[in-house]
Amino acid sequence: MVTAETAVSLPAVVLVLLLVLAAISAGLTQLRVADAARSAARQAAIGSPDYAGAAHRVAGPVHVGVDSGELTCVTVSRPVPGPLGGLGVVASARACAYTEPGAP
Repeated sequence: MVTAETAVSLPAVVLVLLLVLAAISAGLTQLRVADAARSAARQAAIGSPDYAGAAHRVAGPVHVGVDSGELTCVTVSRPVPGPLGGLGVVASARACAYTEPGAP
């Protein structure tokens, strides 16, 4: 009888564990993307041409967009890995830094 109960409950336990791991992976990806946005914003604000490289070093392959003005704002986005990425979940973050005088 214990074997039958284990056989019935084990798939549910495995499914819950997979969902928890997918959520943790999505959270870590969001943190990496936020760090990449901050790093790229600092680099773009001082006029460094390699601001996208700074984001790639922090978060891997990402999409980077920049808005300039008094504030240099960088938006970084990346699909979440794992099963949530297959559903179209995208982690994105926006960070702004004051543009340094003389920066292009």
